[in-house]
Amino acid sequence: MSSYYDSAVIGAGPAGLAAASRMAELGLKVLVLDEQPRPGGQIYRNVENASPATLQLMGEDYRRGLDLIKRFNHSSAHYESNAMVWQTSSDGRICYSRNRKSREIKAGHIVVATGAMERPCPIPGWNLPGVMGAGAANNLAKEAGLTPSGRVVLAGSGPLLLLEASLLIEKGVEIAAILETTPKLPSPNTLVHLIPALRRTDFLAKGLKMVRTIKKSGILHHKAVTKLRAVGGDRLKRVEAVANGKTVAFEAELLLLHFGVIPSTHLFRLMGCTMEYNDRQRYWYPVCDSWGRTNHENVFATGDGSGVRGALAAEYKGELAALEIGHCCGIIPHYERDELASPIRAMLYSDNLPRPLVDEIYAPAAGAHFFEDETVLCRCENVTVGDVRKAVKEGVRNVNEVKIVTRCGMGPCQGRMCGPALAEIVAAEAKTEVEQVGLLTVRPPLKPIPLGEVAEMELELGSQEQADLFKNMRK
Repeated sequence: MSSYYDSAVIGAGPAGLAAASRMAELGLKVLVLDEQPRPGGQIYRNVENASPATLQLMGEDYRRGLDLIKRFNHSSAHYESNAMVWQTSSDGRICYSRNRKSREIKAGHIVVATGAMERPCPIPGWNLPGVMGAGAANNLAKEAGLTPSGRVVLAGSGPLLLLEASLLIEKGVEIAAILETTPKLPSPNTLVHLIPALRRTDFLAKGLKMVRTIKKSGILHHKAVTKLRAVGGDRLKRVEAVANGKTVAFEAELLLLHFGVIPSTHLFRLMGCTMEYNDRQRYWYPVCDSWGRTNHENVFATGDGSGVRGALAAEYKGELAALEIGHCCGIIPHYERDELASPIRAMLYSDNLPRPLVDEIYAPAAGAHFFEDETVLCRCENVTVGDVRKAVKEGVRNVNEVKIVTRCGMGPCQGRMCGPALAEIVAAEAKTEVEQVGLLTVRPPLKPIPLGEVAEMELELGSQEQADLFKNMRK
């Protein structure tokens, strides 16, 4: 296997597959690294092996992945599945672990297509067995055809929550209630965003179909709920919330939570990419130009990792990044790049028309409205919300200072599960904005690996390369 590539793509979802396919078709030497056993990412997970029943249930949006993966499989791109990237640097070096062996490769360009993740929201009891993300349940249905048994409650906000509810209804799952934190009445800006969204009647029709399915089922559906909590001893017993000013409770074996999705940014932060905060959607994202280029000339951000826009937009952004890299490598002149990009940009524009409406309706609430002192915030280090609030009251004013004082975000997940909520809590207690309290520092290895793997790399790397590797890990 080669150790140098024109471009390395990290992630094999819609953006990564589109970027890799296009670059390979242009004649570039491309490597794709992905943690999953098969290409497709979260949205197209296991689509190649899905049963006819699953393909039918998940719908046209899921089946679209078949053509994308077929194109990728027919390309010359080299695909490494089950590959966990644990270090990257802006000079093009990538370290990853596969089959219990770590190795380093170098690429002229790095395309980060790591997508998005569900926004963690530490409600009381979120760490009980029987509580999981709605997206995780959706993945289990795609990967293994698993359907929840017993009574289910869905809670939170966002289109995926309603999508999962409608899919479970189609499967005949017993749903005790749907508890939305979304306000009952739309904001004044909703009408403004509705006008351009009306040009995408196909998109609106999908949303209306989900709403009709839920309404027709007769399932109890509360909006604008507050004080959401999971209650139980050794596992979930019931779900409580305040709806219409009254406390409601539902016996349940499973609680599916969803509070929207946020970009996965750890790789960008590790490479020192400039980050910006989206105050409306309350997430950080890498700053990049219309081709996806970050402040590092050879590092590209694409897909939902550069800002959540959905699967189709991710695919289009992957294509644009690939065309720019092809131009940078001298494969195509600028006028051919622009000519090829023109219809892609038109499709991207059309696909984005409903996005401001969705973002307005499901805008996450600011502050720490669900976060109670006794709730475990950092599950890696067993740090509670109260521990963080105490640190802020004692004078700590940013997330990295809190990390030092409490160890919150210092565990193996490096703040993936607690970082967003930590920032909200610190900002609320310090009476400032999330943007002002900063981002948790990340460092290699991004995910846990055996020390022996790193030691064995010394046999493959030169002494200076090995010294540089360990120097970066100590930063």
